[in-house]
Amino acid sequence: MLLDEDPATLIHHTIGNFNIHPDKIAISRINESLSTLHQARDLRIREAESALKRLSRNLSTLSNQHSETLSTHSPGSHASQIVELDTQKFRIAKATSDLEIEGERLEQELEGLKGRLAELEAQGIEGDEDLRRGREGENETV
Repeated sequence: MLLDEDPATLIHHTIGNFNIHPDKIAISRINESLSTLHQARDLRIREAESALKRLSRNLSTLSNQHSETLSTHSPGSHASQIVELDTQKFRIAKATSDLEIEGERLEQELEGLKGRLAELEAQGIEGDEDLRRGREGENETV
């Protein structure tokens, strides 16, 4: 036989000297880590689910608003509204142009009247020489 001792004694000594306490501690730490990871994963899943629900509600709200906007939008009325606004814009531009031209004409007329007023003030109350002589001639005949 190859063994010098009785196999039962060897097995009994092997079992007695076998130390499983560090392995039990390592397994306990692994179980704690797995538990912590499981809790963290559950927490992230709950957060993701709540974010998904919030985004779903937001999507639903925006979809309803979009469909409502599309139902109230009329391309024909939109085009006619743009045409009407363009027409108003051109009318306003034309009226503005006409008023600017009229304003310039009135400014020129005002300048002419100011010049005429300056002439009349320069002539004085009696008027210019020709008018005064004509009046003096009329006075002599009277």
